[in-house]
Amino acid sequence: MPSGTLIESIRFGYGPRLEDGILPAAGLDPARLLVQLQDPQKPIPREGLTLTHRLALLAEQRALSQAAKMGGPKENPAQKALQALMAEELNDWVWDAVVTPNGFAERLVNFWANRLTVAYKKGPGVGFLGPYREEAIRPYIAGRFADMLEASAWHPAMLEYLDQAASVGPSSELGKKRKRGLNENYAREFLELHSMGRGYDQHDVTELARLFAGMGYDENGPGLDLMRAEPWNKKILGMVFEPGLDEIARLINFVARRPETAQSVAQALAVHFIADQPPADLVDAMAQAYLQHDTALIPVYEVLLNHPAAADPKFQKLRRPQEYMVATMRVLGLGLDQSEGKNRLRVDKQLNTLGQPAFRAPDPDGWPDTAEAWLSAPSLAARLNWAEMLGRRYGEKAEPAALAAIALGAEARETIQAVGRAEQRWEGVAVLLGSPGMMRR
Repeated sequence: MPSGTLIESIRFGYGPRLEDGILPAAGLDPARLLVQLQDPQKPIPREGLTLTHRLALLAEQRALSQAAKMGGPKENPAQKALQALMAEELNDWVWDAVVTPNGFAERLVNFWANRLTVAYKKGPGVGFLGPYREEAIRPYIAGRFADMLEASAWHPAMLEYLDQAASVGPSSELGKKRKRGLNENYAREFLELHSMGRGYDQHDVTELARLFAGMGYDENGPGLDLMRAEPWNKKILGMVFEPGLDEIARLINFVARRPETAQSVAQALAVHFIADQPPADLVDAMAQAYLQHDTALIPVYEVLLNHPAAADPKFQKLRRPQEYMVATMRVLGLGLDQSEGKNRLRVDKQLNTLGQPAFRAPDPDGWPDTAEAWLSAPSLAARLNWAEMLGRRYGEKAEPAALAAIALGAEARETIQAVGRAEQRWEGVAVLLGSPGMMRR
């Protein structure tokens, strides 16, 4: 029995796997997708993806580096271990999606990790990106958005990425001694990108930065540095907040429950899964469910999946490079054996060529989710080159017409006929992988 339909696999996952065979083209069962969220484990289990492990490894790396400066051994095994872990994480961004049977769950992990973006930049934050996805995002994709927002706020990856760990309250003990001040980066992005998007002003940003001052971490994990914390009350969005951990938590929950946040979250989900210009009634209904269920996300997904637009047979979204890469690899039946060894498929380098290097979103708003950002002649040429490379490498033993029926459905007669006319098998596979149908979801 098939595990789903083509609409479920393409619009709400990463496309059919070779082993799925030809899926029914029409129909959508929300329950079949939502069951994937009951235990959304990482598809490829890895050791070393906890914050505790990374903090210890970073402390060891710093200690060994300091010892080397004092004349000690130059070898730094902790540095090498960190580099190996980060290389795994880069590859797993692709391979987790390639091998997973739960495409909807993995799409949601990547959606939320992109909305609450952290990215590579100089400094210790690079060592926290993997744990961030696995501890601040994945456990919350079926929970409350308020809880995910709070987990994100306190994670060292976010504290470093948006410079919150360096923010000092001007009236704090440290601020008065060293004349250091606020950094408003995180406060601004928290309101603009992570939550409300509108309905606040610069005064709210500055006051929020004062409330957040002192947020940081040490070898024991996240916490509030009282030497950097700004004293006195802050008035944010018309509400008064006192200093302290409990008040930061109250602020995050207050903002998460705002109607502006509900609308922003609903709009982003609908744009990601349905269309660049999603139906207004869908967005409104999702926002209402969000508010009615205290930021719980499952009711929001239920509204999304039960809307007529979710089952529309026309795929309106352009796959981003990582999504396109994964879809082509899945239909070819590639597995983890292709991720290792001298002849491994270098997905990290190919992502760079396709224009979406792993964990290097150019701005705090993450990778764009509309077609215009990805429609360019160089981008299309890179995709066609990728399709040709895969065709040459894996296509000689494939049946191009059969692959086309699996990837796009038995109704995709024009593409099936086109690949069948290719003189060589690899050419037929390349035609399929570079076809317009493979570009969309």
